[in-house]
Amino acid sequence: MLFAEILLLILALSVDSLVAAISYGIAKIRITVLQAALISLVCSGFLLFSVSFAAALSGYIPKILTKTGSFIILFVIGAVKLFQKPKSERPEKLSAAKTVLFAVSMSLDGLAAGFGAGLAAEDNIAVVGLFSCLITFLTVY
Repeated sequence: MLFAEILLLILALSVDSLVAAISYGIAKIRITVLQAALISLVCSGFLLFSVSFAAALSGYIPKILTKTGSFIILFVIGAVKLFQKPKSERPEKLSAAKTVLFAVSMSLDGLAAGFGAGLAAEDNIAVVGLFSCLITFLTVY
């Protein structure tokens, strides 16, 4: 994957986290630095796992299928997100358990998108993890 493709993928995945963090802020719920770091690590871990798994599988699948498959997966995620209505949730406090649940729920898109991107990935998986961790932290905090 090219640098620009990696950056666009991670920015797209971080939008969910940003919107959720903004909704917590509006509800006067503060996300601490430690909580933002935990969310970032969980989200990045899920993304790295799916990109690595798909990259390993891509060697056994013809290139035309990997490119078509990655396009379909990313297109479907984008279409679903386009028509999805925001949830209105007001937790009282962001506890450790809620922080982990928040991180896992924000990571689910990363699993599918990472798998789609990983099918077309040739290398740069470490860059994906680093940028994902940094950008997710910034969007959440």
